[in-house]
Amino acid sequence: MHEFGIIQDVLVTLEKTVVLHGLKKVNKVTIQVGRLRQVVPENLQFAFSVLSENTIFSDAKLIIIEVPITVLCKACNKKTEVNDMIFVCPNCGSTDLDILNGKEIVLESIEGEGKR
Repeated sequence: MHEFGIIQDVLVTLEKTVVLHGLKKVNKVTIQVGRLRQVVPENLQFAFSVLSENTIFSDAKLIIIEVPITVLCKACNKKTEVNDMIFVCPNCGSTDLDILNGKEIVLESIEGEGKR
């Protein structure tokens, strides 16, 4: 399960952010995860609950926003959302595509309380 590795990286960033802003409690964490990361949201939730145990994040709710795969066709210059991992431009049939979105993991927001 690569979800544990993803959550480990997210927690490192969260810890830095908590220190930077002096938070004493974190209530909610929102992350964006691209579909190309092929993660199972339930596995991310499980990894978060296990790895955040006995930390400032242990009571935090993890919100996961799935980012669709968006491509730009080099042949017809049309921007399209790709479904079902079929990388063919629906406009012209070309497979010469640039991936614009869908690979990212973004820490979108943290909601917390007070100064330490």
